[in-house]
Amino acid sequence: MSFEYKDHTADTIVHAKGVDLKEAFEQAALGTYQVMTDISLIEHKITKEVNIQSEDEKSLLFDWIDQLIFLFDTEFFISNKISIQEFSKNNDIYLLKATLEGEEFVISKHSQKSEVKAMTYSFMEVGENYVEFTLDL
Repeated sequence: MSFEYKDHTADTIVHAKGVDLKEAFEQAALGTYQVMTDISLIEHKITKEVNIQSEDEKSLLFDWIDQLIFLFDTEFFISNKISIQEFSKNNDIYLLKATLEGEEFVISKHSQKSEVKAMTYSFMEVGENYVEFTLDL
């Protein structure tokens, strides 16, 4: 895994990197889920498809992580296998299409770490092969 956490007074700053920006977004998802639970315990029982369109790279990152939080909050879905099939820009629209494999979070099986309330634009950075963002805990 290629993500780490940076000190912040009340929240968590996730720094994720990859060989390219697509892989950094995949690592950002894993970093987000790892804040919630021990992702090594997740089994691949459910597959979810995620499609996102945004106006720029920062909005794409925000919408991506926000969608993962939404899936957890509404369906208790959590994943440790993330594969982005499409990561492109088309006529000033940024596209992300991904497959997530995981299962329903069950407190008796999965350790509960921190509750992630929201994704924020605070301290957000998007580079060629890394992203950094803050999770509101």
